[in-house]
Amino acid sequence: MGTEMFVLMDVLVVGAGIYFLYCWYLLWFKKEVKEGVLLSKEYPFKKCKDKEGYTRYVAPRLLLLGIVSIVVGIIGLLNDRYQFLGSWYLLVSVAFFLIIIWFALIVKKSYKLFW
Repeated sequence: MGTEMFVLMDVLVVGAGIYFLYCWYLLWFKKEVKEGVLLSKEYPFKKCKDKEGYTRYVAPRLLLLGIVSIVVGIIGLLNDRYQFLGSWYLLVSVAFFLIIIWFALIVKKSYKLFW
């Protein structure tokens, strides 16, 4: 993979982080949920047993995911340009991957708690 491919992936990570922050804003302030990020079609928000509890449970974690995604994407872009992390960037990538898995488990647990 060339450097251009890594730049593209880092831009996508930043974009995903911005989208996660948008979803957090909708959830926290407007009490709306974007299907696909937080909920599958099998779990419509209107059937949630405790919408306020769901919001309190998921929103802070979604905010964290959005911020971390943006930071990791920016670090990746800077590393693509200046190579200041070297092989340490692998550690950043693994940590980001683990955070994504953690968030997926949070979403799965929220189904059990609130539906």
